[in-house]
Amino acid sequence: MSDKFTVIESTNEDKKKEMDRINRIAKLNEIWERYFFDMVMSYTKEYGTLYKLPQDKLAKVGFAGIKYICSCRDVSRENIRLGVDEPKTLRQNQYRFQLIDNIFGVIGCLTLRNFVNTFTIEKDYSGEKWQCKDYFSTMEVLSQMDWDKPIGRDELSELLWDYDNEDLRHAYVEFTTAMSAIYRAQTGKGIAETWLDDLGIPTYSENKETGIMRNNQTGDIMKPKKVSHIQIVK
Repeated sequence: MSDKFTVIESTNEDKKKEMDRINRIAKLNEIWERYFFDMVMSYTKEYGTLYKLPQDKLAKVGFAGIKYICSCRDVSRENIRLGVDEPKTLRQNQYRFQLIDNIFGVIGCLTLRNFVNTFTIEKDYSGEKWQCKDYFSTMEVLSQMDWDKPIGRDELSELLWDYDNEDLRHAYVEFTTAMSAIYRAQTGKGIAETWLDDLGIPTYSENKETGIMRNNQTGDIMKPKKVSHIQIVK
């Protein structure tokens, strides 16, 4: 076997494809933003409040809202990858939290039947193998619910834990991330960190310049040895 290898350099065509991909992400974000907010303004003017919309219009607003949140997430992830992302301010996180909460409020007005028709269940049937939610586990939860009754805002939060839909999953992560950021600004700790503290599980902060880790509970410091197969999760 030869020890030689070939280094493949990116071409102008590769760079163009990458720029096209990034521009497509930005353009989709603009499209969903305009579509969603124009619809909200139009329906609010017509009905006075979104919560009085008929089911078909509730579905359209909810779907567009979730797509808009997911497109914002895509833009943010791309900015992080490119190194141009800036930390969100408290006001930005409060706005993000309130916006997603309002979208969830609209979706909670949908009957379960219309909810499932709007946000289709992922066609993944391997949940039992990997011990995670899938089509079968989702249907098992839904079989215990009234399909012709509005879900309700509080009940929606519980349902999203069990419902297998990629867009809803991403939107709920954005929702909880914003909530945790707000909580951290108020208390100095995020929700997950507070939960771990309550369980007595230590958390650590890393000094990126020195690589030193500090136990947030005891104040003890340590410098972990570098191991090839272990990476610090940020």
